[in-house]
Amino acid sequence: MKKLFLFFVLALLVDVAKSQEGNDNFFRHLSGGLEFGAATLEKPLLSGCIAYHKPGSYLKFKISSIMQETYEVNVDGQKTTVPGFSEAALILGKGLKSNSNHRFEFGGGVAVIADLKKYDQSNSDTMRDKIIQKNSAGIVAEARYIYRFVDGIGVSLSVNGNANRQKTFASMGLGVVFSGKML
Repeated sequence: MKKLFLFFVLALLVDVAKSQEGNDNFFRHLSGGLEFGAATLEKPLLSGCIAYHKPGSYLKFKISSIMQETYEVNVDGQKTTVPGFSEAALILGKGLKSNSNHRFEFGGGVAVIADLKKYDQSNSDTMRDKIIQKNSAGIVAEARYIYRFVDGIGVSLSVNGNANRQKTFASMGLGVVFSGKML
């Protein structure tokens, strides 16, 4: 499900890039960021994003992962380590600049979460752990402050919330933002 969601977001970004008059102009409006923070689930949170900015608004694709237990999952004979809880979100928001170095962003959108849990009440005689994955869709909101201290590089402070049927949570993070132009 996450791979399909990621594919559609990347296809959307490619189509937006092709619709621009010059590709150089498109890449000037892209930004990326990495944040580390805490969530109400009492675990540290790591998130990364890529955003496309237009004057006064932005479209962002964000992936977050709660840094808790990871699980080894056997898929098609290959063992893969996956996080216990992760989120993929598509956010549309409004950006406000107070001056050239200060920017406030407020946005909302949709998110898909994946929650893996170890099932301990298994009645089987095997020694293998049973891992259950539960997926859920939700609504996400964010408020972010960005202080740009050098051209193209800034520090961000954000507050995020995710309301869904599986695990509703809020988070706060501190991170770094890289952009192709002065946002």
